[in-house]
Amino acid sequence: MKPINQLSPARAGAIRYILTDVDDTLSYRGQLLPRTLQALYDLRAAGITVVPITGACAGWCDALVRLLPVNTVIGEGGGFRFQLDGQRLSTEYWLPDERRHQQREQLAAAVNAALTAVPRAMLAADQSLRLTDMAIDIGQAVTLSTDEVSALCAELDRHEVNYSTSSIHLNVWSGDHNKWRAAERYFTARLGLTPDQIQAQVLCIGDSANDEPMFRALPLSVGVANIVHSLPWLATLPSYQTEEEGGKGFAEMAEHLLKARGEVTSGVVVSETTA
Repeated sequence: MKPINQLSPARAGAIRYILTDVDDTLSYRGQLLPRTLQALYDLRAAGITVVPITGACAGWCDALVRLLPVNTVIGEGGGFRFQLDGQRLSTEYWLPDERRHQQREQLAAAVNAALTAVPRAMLAADQSLRLTDMAIDIGQAVTLSTDEVSALCAELDRHEVNYSTSSIHLNVWSGDHNKWRAAERYFTARLGLTPDQIQAQVLCIGDSANDEPMFRALPLSVGVANIVHSLPWLATLPSYQTEEEGGKGFAEMAEHLLKARGEVTSGVVVSETTA
């Protein structure tokens, strides 16, 4: 991973969209810092669309899309997309309603078996606010060991459901979606971008294993500094890394990006260096 300050003005100047994880990427120790919020407003003023893409529950995503300077939030690991047009909020699910409801029983059986296998494990506190997945708390109200998380995953494998870890949750779902597939659908179906445009214009930033599909798909990928905690679970690393953690790292990325774009505007273009 190269330092974020090695992202060249030429590449920065092409970016029009940022996909950002939320917990421990946009947030810092559970808080949205003033510097991070200002970075979101600065990016919007520069014409860059920020799309939070998170494993967080629908209830939390509803708050995000209404309170932050964003119009789109992809939640529950890609299970749905909230779209705010003026004051009208619409929801697009990855799966058709009938199939989503049918798979709910399979999902519940798998998660209940996993919870039985690991006595200290519990559902995430926000489970009642979820629409498309289930979440097991691994690092929020309780911190599970690596062996305990592995035991949960082994039981979920036995039930043939999908799962991925964030910094706080083990998210479990049925269906073939993930963060990247949901984002790709948004860019192609709603915005009409071509694959080449997506590769050039979209940057993603995250910190954990459920961000890896985006790291694989996009050459402009960034990990905040605390991604080091997820390295054992990552086969594909982002191209760049910030020096600061969480929301401070997001702000660091945004500040460099906007500065580099300013260099393009002023006619000073520096070629990208290699690590």
